[in-house]
Amino acid sequence: MTVISHVQTQVEQSVEAHSGDLATDRAFRPGSEDRLRLVIEATSDGVWDWNLQTGEMFFSDRWYTMLDYAPGEFAAGYAVWRERVHPDDIDAAEATVQAHLDGHLPEFSIEFRMQAKNGDWRWINSRGKVIVYDAIGKPLRMVGTNVDIHARKQAESALRLAQLSIQRASDAVFWITPGGRFIEVNDQACHSLGYSRDEMLSMAVWDIDPNFSPEDWPPHWQRTRQLGKRLFETRHRRRDGTIFPVEVTANAVEYDGGQYDFAFVRDMTERKRVEADLQRHREHLEDLVNERTAALARTNVELHQAMAQLVESEKLAALGHLVAGVAHELNTPLGNARMVASTLGEQLREFALAVESGSLRRSQLEAFLSRSREAVNLLERNTARAADLIGHFKQVAVDQSTVRRRSFDLRQTVEEVLTTLQPMFKRSRHQIAVDIPAGLELDSYPGPLEQIIANLIGNSLTHGFTGIETGLIELKADATDTRQIVLRYADNGIGMSAATLKRIFEPFFTTRLGQGSSGLGLYIVYNLVTGVLGGTIHVDSSLDRGARFTLTLPLSAPDHQVMT
Repeated sequence: MTVISHVQTQVEQSVEAHSGDLATDRAFRPGSEDRLRLVIEATSDGVWDWNLQTGEMFFSDRWYTMLDYAPGEFAAGYAVWRERVHPDDIDAAEATVQAHLDGHLPEFSIEFRMQAKNGDWRWINSRGKVIVYDAIGKPLRMVGTNVDIHARKQAESALRLAQLSIQRASDAVFWITPGGRFIEVNDQACHSLGYSRDEMLSMAVWDIDPNFSPEDWPPHWQRTRQLGKRLFETRHRRRDGTIFPVEVTANAVEYDGGQYDFAFVRDMTERKRVEADLQRHREHLEDLVNERTAALARTNVELHQAMAQLVESEKLAALGHLVAGVAHELNTPLGNARMVASTLGEQLREFALAVESGSLRRSQLEAFLSRSREAVNLLERNTARAADLIGHFKQVAVDQSTVRRRSFDLRQTVEEVLTTLQPMFKRSRHQIAVDIPAGLELDSYPGPLEQIIANLIGNSLTHGFTGIETGLIELKADATDTRQIVLRYADNGIGMSAATLKRIFEPFFTTRLGQGSSGLGLYIVYNLVTGVLGGTIHVDSSLDRGARFTLTLPLSAPDHQVMT
């Protein structure tokens, strides 16, 4: 602003020195024009010159460029200036200029916003003065300067916002000199301590902090300067003498050549109270946890015992199905064999009587031999069938009872377990479709896998096919890569609701409570799949759309000790 005043003074002096000529021809003499041009070029401010008689105006190059226009991009003129002034500022600006023209102001200095070429609004400070009057005192010519003050305005706005934020902050804020005196405080500082602002500005740190004395402050200040920022707890004393805990964030700052401690102080009374309450609750909670832990341990032992008993019950139930299947399936071949043996015995007695009486005919011999060969064939087929069934039953029984690990063909194992479950389908029209390729070899535990399939089928028959005469169960498997297979089990039963679907793997959860269902079937399935076989199981179902179980199993089960 000093430079601007100096430039304007030179302009005024130069113009006033030649005011007579200006009044007649409205132009500077050549020497004055050169001097004015040099003055204009020497300053970064925009210069304007207004002939009040003709209305002509002159804008320097800088007048244009501070608004991002090219020098002389448009003709200078009052209307050009007016249309670029912000609508909210134009009335005050024109009123100030008019007050100067009317002689009420010796000169004017106004601030307003002007629109730059890109549409942005920029703050401008315009200063001007009439430098030529006629004989009766009428203004003839006025000159002035425009200064870009946009950056200053932004800084002032940011400063006002920062000051407002500090004054309205919920924490107490103190500006402290290296000598420990307060030079500025915010409203919260006064409110929390009970002093007026004037009283606070006459005090020092040790007047409000019983932990500090004038001797303690210098080393504290030096430490703050070294670290730049410090966070610590102390105590403050109010005007009425009460003392309360606070948390202080001290910041060493430099401003305008001076050093200060800019401190934020937070009242910790409520936090300390809450911490004390929490500590009491924590101690009480620890006692409760210890008691609950002991009770939970006892309950867990009892629960494990009950679980073991229920799992054994499930195993016994599965064994009952197995025995029933053995009895039913063996009944046919053994019955046939017994009937053939009985018939053959009767024929043998008749043949023996014929031989003893000497009445044996050749036709009798040939008939006897034919029937004997037929009987022997029937006996061989039925006994082989019985032996084959017993072999399957024995393998399933051994696998289920010992949880033995071995290599096995998946399709063969599935067919063996389905053989034992055939009696469950005898009195229904339900069917099982198997689509498992032969040669799919697993190194795993066939017993748990058979139990999984048996439980899934039992779940479909008991729950899924309720009210359905013709149900279909599909078992499919394929190898996804060299490390695992996917076994898919699906039925076309009544399906499950979303609420049921979320809980099917929970122990003791059943939709047939009190009807003989333990709620452990699918829980056991989940644990066998994820624990023993080292795989995953996913179920998808909705009402009236059946249930689909997807088992992803490793070709080689993980090595671990299996609990039987």
